[in-house]
Amino acid sequence: MSIIFTPGETNIICTQLVRSLRFYQDVLGFAITEHEGPAAVHMSCGGRPFLLLAVAKSPLVERVYCETPSVSFDLVVSDIGEAVSYFHHHGVAFESPWQKGESYVFIKDPDGLVIEVIQEQG
Repeated sequence: MSIIFTPGETNIICTQLVRSLRFYQDVLGFAITEHEGPAAVHMSCGGRPFLLLAVAKSPLVERVYCETPSVSFDLVVSDIGEAVSYFHHHGVAFESPWQKGESYVFIKDPDGLVIEVIQEQG
């Protein structure tokens, strides 16, 4: 017998629900699908489920992305240059500066979690 695994919700553990919700909803456009008590909000982005959980007791220890084990997710956009300008306008932190001509950029959420934003191939 073989077991088939399918992805469920991606959990985003944060320290402050309101601050993180403002980022994911207002800046990245995630849609709220359900509030679950004072520390959990179900969201959707591109038809994929996410759960924002404000249960972290301490802040993230700053590390250079990809130097320590972690899990992250990507967001795909049609124009990376436009996305970078949008992030600058909204005061989003970058893991490293975007170089013109690159098809990706790494941004940080309010707790310092890294999200890769990639220009769709086309």
